[in-house]
This record gives sequence, C-alpha cells and structure tokens, in this order.
Amino acid sequence: MNSSIWLLTIVLMSHFALAQSTSCRQSWMPADAPAFCPWQQEPPLPEGRSYSAIAISGSHVFLLGGFRYDSTTNQVKYYDTALRSDLSPDGHLGNWISEALFTNGRSGAAAATAGQCLFLSGGSSSTPTDLRYYDDVQYARIDANGRLSDWKSSKNHFGTPRSNHSLLSLATSQGSFLIAVAGVTQIGNDTVHLDTVETAKIGTDCSVGPWSTANYHLKGGRSSPQALLLQDNIVVIGGWGDSDLLDVYRDVQTTAIRPDGSPMPWQVSSNTLPTGIYGHATVMIPPSQTHSSALLLSIGGQPGTGAYSNWVSYAYVSANAPLYGAIGNWRIAPNGKLPTGRAGICAAQSGNRIYVFGGNDSSNKYYGEVLSAEIDPGHP
Repeated sequence: MNSSIWLLTIVLMSHFALAQSTSCRQSWMPADAPAFCPWQQEPPLPEGRSYSAIAISGSHVFLLGGFRYDSTTNQVKYYDTALRSDLSPDGHLGNWISEALFTNGRSGAAAATAGQCLFLSGGSSSTPTDLRYYDDVQYARIDANGRLSDWKSSKNHFGTPRSNHSLLSLATSQGSFLIAVAGVTQIGNDTVHLDTVETAKIGTDCSVGPWSTANYHLKGGRSSPQALLLQDNIVVIGGWGDSDLLDVYRDVQTTAIRPDGSPMPWQVSSNTLPTGIYGHATVMIPPSQTHSSALLLSIGGQPGTGAYSNWVSYAYVSANAPLYGAIGNWRIAPNGKLPTGRAGICAAQSGNRIYVFGGNDSSNKYYGEVLSAEIDPGHP
C-alpha cells in the first residue's frame, strides 16, 4: 500500500469519526490518553461463546465459530456458525443473522476479508478421544447486502495446522495476499506454539493459492497473539508460549511486508505492554484530521493462568519514524474498563467506536454480550 492510498484510507476511515462528537473526556483525564464513553449493550449473540473469529466488510460484521463449555454436562460445543450484523449510520449494530454454515465447528479459527471475499482458516476442536488442529482454509463471497454464499474449501492447506492464530489480508503491487501469523499446534505428544508465518495469494474469484512458509520467524512461538496491519507493516502484540507460567508475552514485534506478501526480519519494539497478555483483542484507530497519530488498543485477556483482565492498554504510533521505534509507551487507559475481566474476546472498530464480542471469565461464564463504546483518541 503506497502513501497516497494510506492517506486516502485515513480520510475514509475518519469520516465517520468526524461526524460524531465525543464528549466523554472528564476534566481530570490527561490529554495524552484515550477517553471512553460508557460501554453500551448491542444486540447479543444467540449463545455465549469464546475464541470466535471476527471480520468486517464495509458495514457488515461477521462473527465465526468459537466454543462454549457447559460445566453441568462437562461438554464442549464448537460452533460452525457464521453470524452477521450490520452497522447502522449511528454506529450501532443490528440484530444478528445466521448465514451459511462452514465445515466443522471450531474455536481459535481466524478470519479476514479481501474485497468481497470472506476467509476462515485453521482452528481446533476436541472430544474425549480426539484433538484436532485444522489446516484448511474456507471462503465465501459477500453479496452487496452482506449475505454470504455457500462456503468453499480451498484445495490448498496450511503447511502446518494451527489454531489461535491471526489472519490478515494485504494488497500489494503483486496482488492480494493472506498472511497467517503464529498460533498453536500438536506435534506428536507436544503442544507447540508457533513462530512461523505462512502466506498465500488470493485469486479474483476468492480462491486461495498455495501456502508458503516465510523465511523470517517471530521471536518466540506463541498462540493467541494479536496481529494487525499498520501501513505496510504487521504489528504483533503479546501471546502465550510453550511454558505456561513463563511465556506470557508482553512484547510488541513489527515487520514490513514485501510485495510478494512475505515478511522482512522481525523487530522488537523497545516499549512493552504493561503486562504479558493472551486471549486479548486489539484494534487500531487510524490518524485523522483531529488526531495525527494512530492509536493501538489492547483489550481484556489473561495476564496469567486463571487471571482475567478488564482493562484497556494503549499506545500511540508516530507517523514519522520506523514502525518498531514509532510505537510509544504502553499504558493502561484511565477509564474504559470492561464490566468484568474476560478472555477469548474479539474486537472491531468503526470510526471512533469500538466493539467487543463474547469471551469467557474465571467463573466459566461464556458471554453472548456485545458491547460498544465511543472513544476520544486523545493526543500524544
């Protein structure tokens, strides 16, 4: 993505934000911190679930898969559902609509959109006698009204089955690409957290080409990292590694993407999260005419086994430095905490409003709750 396209994206994404007036900044709040309006209830999901995948195409929001554990029956339900909600002009969501089912219910899958194509990749499911990590990629076309076609399975699979990964889509001068980042898999008797990145080219008919493993790996294999695109770069925030009590990552890594969709060597930002975190969600609010820096938000998650956070961490990103040096200090926002600590959530952003979907907490409550809040990004 060249600089002119990036600037156009900023203008388009900030148009909705400029039409809103955020008046939730209290006098005591510092100017260099985001200010959240109160969380509002959006139409809930049909059932509570955790570790679903989320994707947005225009005004259409898609929530895919996930799981729910029922402690009374000691059973786990894995969802094969694709749910759609449409954003209204005031930024609120409509009721959830069931779209075509995909193949094999799963949690920890990842989703992305490219044009009118919606992709679902990987994930995992288990029974008392079987643990399965998926290597498949499925895709559906998005109609103008948001309806999905039937899902198709790509003939090209990941080189390594993976769950709890991130999936990104990026257009370059050589075409459009899917990029799968990190995750977790089973190798023999070992649960292995991955440091690998796989890429594949997207066809105009939504088909997915062969997957190739990138030469450069993340510094530390991890599941449940949060990867997002910022300009021509990938930013990876946190995650969970092989040692349960030791490898809860607080680092932030970045890489630039080449025209063939593959990453360059990874760089570690000098600024880390306030605490290690996994099972969290991240969003990016882009620069606009009212705030010149991008704003990264990390929401909820687990700072350790059995611990669940409700806070929002944030960092500003300068536009005038290499990305690994441009991400500022991470701090906990002075307000905007979720009503309860939860992990396995997913989040989305439209203009200056953010949305949080589902998740679970320490009491084995699985949320169907969908929350949204308007935000004043502040100024670094």
